[in-house]
Amino acid sequence: MIEVGQVVSLPDVANQEDQRQVFIPQVGVRGVQLPVRVADGSGNDFHTVASVDFAVSLQHNRKGTHMSRLMQILDETAQLPLSLAEVQRMLDRARDMLDADRAEVTMRFKYFLRKRAPITGASGWLDADAEWSVTLNNGTSTRIVRLAVPVKSLCPCSKQIAVYGAHNQRAYVRVELELLPSAPELDMDRLFRLLEEQGSSPLYPVLKRPDEKFVTESAYDNAKFVEDILRDTVLALRQMPGLRRFRAECESVESIHNHNAFAATEEWLSPL
Repeated sequence: MIEVGQVVSLPDVANQEDQRQVFIPQVGVRGVQLPVRVADGSGNDFHTVASVDFAVSLQHNRKGTHMSRLMQILDETAQLPLSLAEVQRMLDRARDMLDADRAEVTMRFKYFLRKRAPITGASGWLDADAEWSVTLNNGTSTRIVRLAVPVKSLCPCSKQIAVYGAHNQRAYVRVELELLPSAPELDMDRLFRLLEEQGSSPLYPVLKRPDEKFVTESAYDNAKFVEDILRDTVLALRQMPGLRRFRAECESVESIHNHNAFAATEEWLSPL
């Protein structure tokens, strides 16, 4: 029996030669739940939980990869405030340690923004679904950021035809941004605020009565179809520096239908 702390020599089966000559572009771990700290746009960081897929390529003559090393790299990286740059450095380490041409990671997590109510200033955390997908292939990096921000939408048609009131509901502005290799670190706070500005009104975690009155009336004065929100989002994203491509979508969780309404588009801003 091997005692705790005892160093023994064991065969490295994964490192043995494989005769089938089949290159594997992706092999790794999926669905790793990891407590992380994410750097925000103000130089601070917040705690959240990420679901991580982490993979490398495997040479045609190698039997397997050392997945425990992927887990070790994830654990060490999770001790630092995470940014896209830090994730890319993590992939560099994985390629070096596992002698791989390619390494990639996808991290899905809740992104939190500290928000104050518009009139009283009551504060709380508003969350959005975020995802970072970074690939490093023979020294070339691809960085993709996905963010889904909740907003309020109010129907212009309902406002026009109703004697009083208008149906309004929660909607989601979702984007997928592919960054240019030369683009600086993406300011996630700024992106969050940019997207929520495209709705009829932003959402707030805490609203007192004066705040609720303001938000309700502001949305009524800023009625938008999903098509309107999408077009405004497109115009805003076209002004963002450092983007190669984006996909944008608005989905309204309808309050007077048993179905949702959505609009979506995709644009290339820079050639491959």
